Amino acid sequence: TDPRTGRGRLGRLRLVRRLIFAATLLSVGGWALVATTNDANALGMLLGFAPRWWAVLPWALLLPLSFFAGGRGVAAAFVGAAAALFGVAQFELPALSTWRQNERSRPDIRVVSYNTDLSTTLAYRIRADLRAWDADIVLLQDCKTELFDSLRVVVPHAYVHDRFCYASRWPLVNVADATKLKGANGTLRLYRDAVRFRVRTPFGVLPVYSVHFPSPRYALGAARWFTPRALLPRLRESLAERGGVSAGVSAVVNRAQSHYLVAGDFNLPFGSAILQRDWGDLTNAFAHAGFGFGYTMQAGIFPVRIDQVLVPSGLVPTKAR
Repeated sequence: TDPRTGRGRLGRLRLVRRLIFAATLLSVGGWALVATTNDANALGMLLGFAPRWWAVLPWALLLPLSFFAGGRGVAAAFVGAAAALFGVAQFELPALSTWRQNERSRPDIRVVSYNTDLSTTLAYRIRADLRAWDADIVLLQDCKTELFDSLRVVVPHAYVHDRFCYASRWPLVNVADATKLKGANGTLRLYRDAVRFRVRTPFGVLPVYSVHFPSPRYALGAARWFTPRALLPRLRESLAERGGVSAGVSAVVNRAQSHYLVAGDFNLPFGSAILQRDWGDLTNAFAHAGFGFGYTMQAGIFPVRIDQVLVPSGLVPTKAR
């Protein structure tokens, strides 16, 4: 016992253990909450777009301290840290199949999806970006006319449809917006939300769907600046709008084909109930072959993974970033 404080080492270890067990319960509970409510309701929408990587920060201190607590404290700390890192913050590790790359020859396609957010400067640096990406297919959403004009100069095949730009080494067979794609309930009017490019690759014709779903920024703005009267109505309106568009676009994707890809700005955080409902049958490239948090949008303190690349079982993601 320390004569100055009257507290012993055993008391301090008990305090550390209690902190670890409490943090573990919070992390596991947070994981369950995110898994069950993400974009399922207004609260789930806030959770989905919240800065969830903060859940990892306490474990930077608690995990080393757990070795002094010993035994059950160490085990609880590893469970809590894993729940915070992989469950709440959604840190990804590549699937084991991507670590053991198959040596047999098979075709590879490199795809870039990028919401340019009507950038006025990208047109001046697009040549360097294309060289760095070294992509076979580039899909740009919210593509300004100046950017398309630059693309036409530097890429063999470039095409613009509304605000969707296509740039590739390979030519197009045809292009169709969602007003011309038949879904289960007839023609769906989603002109500004999805475009299908059919690309003539060396391996056959590949349908490529480029999407851009409605933004939740106004609803999230009401939460950030806490305007109580507007908060719930805007959150619910945003959920209904994005959910309706997602379901509509999903309905016009021809699932009978074994080779196609869907890419773009879904404005749905990874783990979203809407994303799972409408696109859960497809493989998410970053979840399968990515490493890290995979954030694609930095909005203040809210970094989120809202841009996705999805493929059916006929295609296998090998790398993603």
